Amino acid sequence: AAWTEHKAGDALEALSKMTQASIFVLRDGHEVKVDVPEVVRGDVVVLGTGDVVPADMRLIEADDVKVSEMALTGEPDDVSKTAKLKAKKPGEPEKLTPENMVFSGCSVTNGKGKGFVCETGMSTRIGRIAQLIAGGDEGKPKKKCGCLPDTSGNATPLQQNLE
Repeated sequence: AAWTEHKAGDALEALSKMTQASIFVLRDGHEVKVDVPEVVRGDVVVLGTGDVVPADMRLIEADDVKVSEMALTGEPDDVSKTAKLKAKKPGEPEKLTPENMVFSGCSVTNGKGKGFVCETGMSTRIGRIAQLIAGGDEGKPKKKCGCLPDTSGNATPLQQNLE
């Protein structure tokens, strides 16, 4: 129990280090610098090269935006992002990190843009990962995130035991 608590503390500490202290947000038509904990759903955040994304956001403007999603996906290469929504082709699986979304804790490595905040804090993708590492969902029924296809029908007895 002590080891698990220690690892959970490490995970939450690492999560807090991946954010910056303040970010520019559009409020009442003006760019205002606010502390990251004050960013709420519905805010429009202004992103630039070097910024750490403060929350999960849907891009509404993107000018050559590239993001390092290594903290989230492990992908070593920067990922190009766009504000354009691409239509999903029939039979095509849903992407884990859509091209019009940027995620909390990821660094903007190129370009500038604006995004509409969808999720903050522990509700973000990286926050949910931290909860899983910390064991924060114990005792609650497991909720499917919908980001991966449901393969529970093909689960082996060992996989069923683990769930």
